[in-house]
Amino acid sequence: MRKIVLAANANEVKTSAVDFGCYIANLTKSPLRGIFLEKNSKVTETLVAAGDEEYETAEADITTNTNLFCNRCLHNDARHLILHVQGNPLHEMIKESRYSDVIIADGNTSFNGDSGWPSAFVKALLENAKCPVIISPFDFDEINEIVFAYDGTDSSIFAMKQFIYLFPEFSDVTITLLQVLKDEDSDITEEGKLKDLLMMYYDAVHYETLHGDADMELFKKFLSHRNKMLVMGAYGKKRIVNESTADILLKTLNIPMFIAHC
Repeated sequence: MRKIVLAANANEVKTSAVDFGCYIANLTKSPLRGIFLEKNSKVTETLVAAGDEEYETAEADITTNTNLFCNRCLHNDARHLILHVQGNPLHEMIKESRYSDVIIADGNTSFNGDSGWPSAFVKALLENAKCPVIISPFDFDEINEIVFAYDGTDSSIFAMKQFIYLFPEFSDVTITLLQVLKDEDSDITEEGKLKDLLMMYYDAVHYETLHGDADMELFKKFLSHRNKMLVMGAYGKKRIVNESTADILLKTLNIPMFIAHC
């Protein structure tokens, strides 16, 4: 069993993220734990004391979203749990990440009206979470290929190993190791050692190189693709592997992205 957590704004649950979470939960035979984050508990307490209509409306929204989550899980035959957490959403989610195996989140999850993609909350979560984070796709059918985005860094290898250990269920799908190189004549960095590692877990691995700017090449590679999962490391401990690259990919690609940092 794995602790798979869906991070959600209690007032705005995204059905696409719930459906993807159910897919992962069913695949691993684990329950999906919905963490319903509610901002500013002190303000909520004040509104309750005053009998404010705004509070009653917010409570109705939370009830609606709770029912939505449960109904989507039942529709997908997924076991599920719900935990309501009040306080600072980012702070509370990072605490939850210490005891979780993986967090699933929609890239637009926000608590302050932020319309960015990824939102400020998601960026901060990706930088500070104590476990890997999967950004869910807009929609999907299934995952039939895992692509390890490799750049020769410790973080990209760490993300690769984290994914392998957490999801042995993907051992029978197509596995691709992809590196973007600047030099046309370059080979995959330490290819022999990578092969030794990957062939311990997979029967076959496809090795692919692209040449040019990483932002543009990854964008072109996956723009029209579906049903793949992209596994990426982080750039150091505080920045996603090239933050601008990750932002572009998160905004434009309709594939789940597994992101982890050392």
